[in-house]
Amino acid sequence: MHELSTSTRIPKSTVFRLLATLQHLDIVKRDEPSKAYRLNAKSPGQALALPSTEGMRRAALPYMLELRNEFGETVNLGHLQHDRVVYIEVVPSEYALRLSERPGASVDAYCTALGRSILAFSPEGVAESILGKKTLSRLTPHTMVEPAAILEELQRIREQGFAFEREEGALQATCLGAPILDSEDVAVGAISVSGPTYRFEPLANKKLLKALRRAAREIGRAVAG
Repeated sequence: MHELSTSTRIPKSTVFRLLATLQHLDIVKRDEPSKAYRLNAKSPGQALALPSTEGMRRAALPYMLELRNEFGETVNLGHLQHDRVVYIEVVPSEYALRLSERPGASVDAYCTALGRSILAFSPEGVAESILGKKTLSRLTPHTMVEPAAILEELQRIREQGFAFEREEGALQATCLGAPILDSEDVAVGAISVSGPTYRFEPLANKKLLKALRRAAREIGRAVAG
């Protein structure tokens, strides 16, 4: 821990908290005799990560931890596979009542903040192909299923740079997402913060929106190299 603090110039207390979180997520393990930390090669994120997403996961994790620690809610990282978003990494909230998927789980792209963030910045025709190839399921009474309305929402996301979804993918769940863009402003993934609707009102929290968009921007820069 001393070496990490010295090399990164991060205070020891912060390094200790980050390591404790990584240990809780089973990403690192602590060797008790030596008190040293090491990567756990069998951690869920590493086991599920593809070569194309592992770099993004590694780049995103510090920002995901910062967001969770500052705002308290679950932070998600995902990318598009066909018509669904697959979770690459999840940093869960420490609240007893929280929202969290496991890395490797997938959700429909058309009705989630992660998915819409990606679709809004995907190459031309991708969203239309997904929305037009099957009947869209109404997962809750609030799910938007009309392709024209979803395309209009994607245009709004392109203009504002973020996606907001309240109880469309699951009841009592609210999510704020932002796209992770490559050097050509094409989405390679997305990051989101999610929480129970009764306590999570992200549109009223300008500090959260700014921090989420900054995190997405920095992750994109890191991935682009």
